[in-house]
Amino acid sequence: MVAEMGDRLLLVALTYLLAACAWFRPDPPVYEPLTRASGLVVQDLLVPDVGHEVSSGDAVVLHYDLWLADRTALESSRQTGRPLRFVVGDGTVPSGVDQGVLGMRLFGRRRLSVPGALGFGTSGRPPRIPPDADLLFEIELIEHALAGQR
Repeated sequence: MVAEMGDRLLLVALTYLLAACAWFRPDPPVYEPLTRASGLVVQDLLVPDVGHEVSSGDAVVLHYDLWLADRTALESSRQTGRPLRFVVGDGTVPSGVDQGVLGMRLFGRRRLSVPGALGFGTSGRPPRIPPDADLLFEIELIEHALAGQR
């Protein structure tokens, strides 16, 4: 009888968890793209209801897909199995990605349209990314550590 009650409590807890999760909404919201002053265009695809928002100095891990603006596929962390790890604002990733991850919550997804100046700039990343190339990223935040908790 105790085990049966425990199973029921677990079922109720899972039901509430799934109902609160953005992935299981029957009609997820559609978010309008926002153009930032820098020229970066950010469009949320999935916004979790709870969690800390990413801010400068936080450590993050992202899965990403990267294309040129003409939709030529360049790379995918899901295919390589190597997600992108960095501290927001430390300059190790293109500034468009640094800016684009700000405000995300764990397991959120975004599409970023990154102008060449916020991507790899005048040097590009030969041989696949030409100088001043506009880029498209689709990112998913899979780990997040607040600046004071690392």
